[in-house]
Amino acid sequence: MARRKRQLLEEETDSDASQGSDDAENAEGDRKRRRSAAPSFVSSSAAPAFTTGSSSKPATPPPPKEQPQPTPTAFASSFTTRSFMGIGKKPATPLPPQEQAHFRKIGNTFGARMLAKMGWEAGMGLGVSGEGIAVPIEASIRPKNVGIAFRGFKEKPRPTQEETEPGAGVQVDEQKQRRADVWKRPRKVKTKEIVAEATAGPTPPEVVSLAEVSVASWTPSTDPTRIPEERKSFIARERMRLQNKAADEAELISRLQQVSLVADEIGTKSKELSSTYEADLDDLSPLFSRLLVEFPAEFDKYHLDEIVVAAILPMVRRAVAQWNPLQDPSGLVSTLRGWKQALKVNSKIPMTPYESLLWNVWLPKVRTCINNEWSPADPTPAVKFYETWASFLPGFVRDNIMDQLILPKISGAIAGWDPKHPAVSLQTLVLPWLPHLARRKLRSFLRHWTPADGVPKDFSIWRDVFEKGDWDAMLLKHVIPKLGSVLREDFRVNPRNQDMSPLAQVLPWSTLIRPSVFSQLLEAEFFPKWLDILHMWLIQPRVSFEEVAQWYSFWKATFPENVQNMPGVARGFTRGLQLINSAIELGPGAPKKLERPDYRAELVATAVGPTTTDVSNPPKKTVPSRTQEVTFRSIVEDYAAEHNLLFIPTGRAHEKSRMPLFRVSNASGKGGILVYVQDDAVWAPERDEYRAITLEEMVLRVNK
Repeated sequence: MARRKRQLLEEETDSDASQGSDDAENAEGDRKRRRSAAPSFVSSSAAPAFTTGSSSKPATPPPPKEQPQPTPTAFASSFTTRSFMGIGKKPATPLPPQEQAHFRKIGNTFGARMLAKMGWEAGMGLGVSGEGIAVPIEASIRPKNVGIAFRGFKEKPRPTQEETEPGAGVQVDEQKQRRADVWKRPRKVKTKEIVAEATAGPTPPEVVSLAEVSVASWTPSTDPTRIPEERKSFIARERMRLQNKAADEAELISRLQQVSLVADEIGTKSKELSSTYEADLDDLSPLFSRLLVEFPAEFDKYHLDEIVVAAILPMVRRAVAQWNPLQDPSGLVSTLRGWKQALKVNSKIPMTPYESLLWNVWLPKVRTCINNEWSPADPTPAVKFYETWASFLPGFVRDNIMDQLILPKISGAIAGWDPKHPAVSLQTLVLPWLPHLARRKLRSFLRHWTPADGVPKDFSIWRDVFEKGDWDAMLLKHVIPKLGSVLREDFRVNPRNQDMSPLAQVLPWSTLIRPSVFSQLLEAEFFPKWLDILHMWLIQPRVSFEEVAQWYSFWKATFPENVQNMPGVARGFTRGLQLINSAIELGPGAPKKLERPDYRAELVATAVGPTTTDVSNPPKKTVPSRTQEVTFRSIVEDYAAEHNLLFIPTGRAHEKSRMPLFRVSNASGKGGILVYVQDDAVWAPERDEYRAITLEEMVLRVNK
């Protein structure tokens, strides 16, 4: 047994020795293969080796150390090391002499030694595969304060060996040319070349739908002089516009030159009259009339009233110095009244030239005479003077005369009046001024009056104090707009719960306001709402016409008889009856077929008159005018009737304002002028445009 154990032990020892010999042979072979595959640290063919210190001999690398036998865990690190040490890298690039000297100089530095240990050689690129640059980029440093390419200075680095090789320059030049072409401007192609290319090309496809037209590109014509139709049309319109503009500018220049000539004539005439002791202002009237009649648009636009005031200022100043307003109250007023249109009053600016003339030249003379020469015991001179000038003066000048000059003296006289020993009766002091004071008081009262206050007590007795036109104008300015606002904003038609208080505030004024004005107020503000509710009731599925008839009778009885007889009010109730009859005729189809009435549009259509309508292009609804504008038209109608003139609708509208046009003519109906009413003014034609005129001027122009 012991012998058998020794035998087995010897066999195991021989086996181990044999295995160890094989392993040693395998390790030795592996070391040889690594030495043959790994690059040396110094390549005699690529570049000179690093040197240490100042020695020029190439440094001999140390012999490689014994590599340990590979283990299963060391295979990956061994593969990474072989890759990092240069396996698969690009070969070293031959360096120029200056670069070789540079690397010899830094060969003993810490960085160089570290790179050498990792397998890097001079002339090799950096990176795992050596793809980096081998030679650093060299640039010439520009001198101080020298710009780019100054005097031909070159910053381009010296060419490398690759660039100097045959064929490399051509490739580099081609790359430069391609980069330069990108930044060049595109070559201009003439129209004839485009046309020639298009002609030589295939025939354009036929377009069979508008969709293709919208997306298809334009194809040039074979005719090089042809312009696309849209462009041609645009050029024609633009040419026409510029021609018209040039013609307008030429006409404006011509008219301004004529205005300048007239202004020079006025200045010359003014200097001539200023040198005359007894100058007559009427000598300037023809020149002022020419300025107004021939150049009305320029007169307003360029404020030519300044020329008028500047021309008359020297004569007015001299005339006022010799004038006594109490002895000759109508002095100057007859001449200035003829120039009323040229002397602007109530302008939007704080004070017009004419108002400044009155305030600084005319009013001081009046103030001196009233304060020093007039006595309230003899009111006639002052009353006559005030009545003569009141309608021609601006409001602030007229109020200043009454408040600062006349009333203080009357108040002083009343305070000192002695009933036991009266020098003059109290009626003499007060009654002559009562109408003027009443007018001022009523105007002041109505400025702050509201419809909820009702009609002032005994208001109607003051009607005789005013002239008819002044009374209507005062109510039109201070009462009618407020009544219209109540009907428009506060009044509602509600059959279930009707509030009559807004209407009760309006109806009492029917006896104080002109019937035509009051009728149009109700037409504009009451009947549109009333007819809307009536239509809404009639289109209900189960409408009771008996209830509708009772409701209609209730509303008609609400208005006094004098109001029911007004033409506009009767027309409104007649329109309601027509709506009820239409609903009865339609029967069950009324909810869908009964049209909603547009009473405001019907009023405008009635004023304009019948016109030819195009079914394919229905006319747009015209916005109704404001109540104040409609009622002012009634005043114009009545004023024309007082002067035996006809005020007839023409059935047309003004092109720009879209207001109805009326012909004002004499009883024969021939001739006359066309006018329209807007913004409390009558607008009449003057050359190619309309301008505002007074009612007096309207009558004068018609009677001519």
